[in-house]
Amino acid sequence: MSTSTNPTTAAETAPQAVEDARPVRGFIERYALVGLLVLLFGVCSIALPEFRSISILQVMVSSQAVVLLLALTATIVLRTGYFDLSIPAIMLTATAIIVVGNHHGQPLALLILIALVAGAAVGGLNALLIVWLGVDSFVTTLGVFTALTGLTYAITDSKVVLGVPDALINFSRDREFGLPAITYYGWGLAIVLWYVYQRTPLGRYMLFIGGSPDAAKLSGIRVGRICTGAFVFSGLIAAAVGVLLAGNLGAIDPSIGNQYLLAPYAAVFLGATAITVGRFNAIGTVVALYLLVVGITGLQIAGADTWVNNVFNGCALIIAVSLAKLVARSRARG
Repeated sequence: MSTSTNPTTAAETAPQAVEDARPVRGFIERYALVGLLVLLFGVCSIALPEFRSISILQVMVSSQAVVLLLALTATIVLRTGYFDLSIPAIMLTATAIIVVGNHHGQPLALLILIALVAGAAVGGLNALLIVWLGVDSFVTTLGVFTALTGLTYAITDSKVVLGVPDALINFSRDREFGLPAITYYGWGLAIVLWYVYQRTPLGRYMLFIGGSPDAAKLSGIRVGRICTGAFVFSGLIAAAVGVLLAGNLGAIDPSIGNQYLLAPYAAVFLGATAITVGRFNAIGTVVALYLLVVGITGLQIAGADTWVNNVFNGCALIIAVSLAKLVARSRARG
């Protein structure tokens, strides 16, 4: 007695098996980072008794509020295919305007207006150089970052300046459920950007432009205007973060700009490997940021030195970019 296999049936079954596996594979790709966050948090909670404290959880979340705001702001320009390194410097310059201006007796409302206009103006300058003149976005915004860092030193006279109105301090620091208000502003921005990216034509246009600006132009999309708006809005939000930072710190230290340069982009690129894989997205950025802070906090509680922050964030950025490349190649192969 012999057993034979129908070649036609086998040929039909193989593609069907691949098709059935795609939803599972897609789910794993989208939520692997979320699972890793849960797993890492569980491991740290089991291995480190101090990690189980509610106060530690509150500190982890609240300490990353400014980084979260910067990371979400960075996704705006990145989604259009450009890069903006000037965001942390815009934030710090806005903070300097608020604190130093208050130190000289200027009204808070006027200082906030000046800071926001300055942020939008820097964004407009970036757009002019990058979108309309075609200068490389990485080089341009790195130059702007350096120039604004120097300007911040000039505004503060290279000193730590103290003094912020109580109204602004309360606006940033007022606590609900153990978390400062600035944390909720970060979550609010994440929800707004998620809605814009996923539920509006503008979000789809930005994604289309980031994938192929030439094809977007041929489709009738106003590429120049949308990219310019992305840079201007990014600068405006970065300045608003600077206003919140002034209230959160109650002072300005011109030397802290560099510490806000790497962490936001590590979260953004790592976040592009989750939720909406291969695309810069708001929710993935939030998940990635908290994954990084759980890992860093766990290492610090275990006795690691403070330099582990930069090493961890740097390695995460390298891994994130590598994973994004691998995912893109895998999808291209079908």
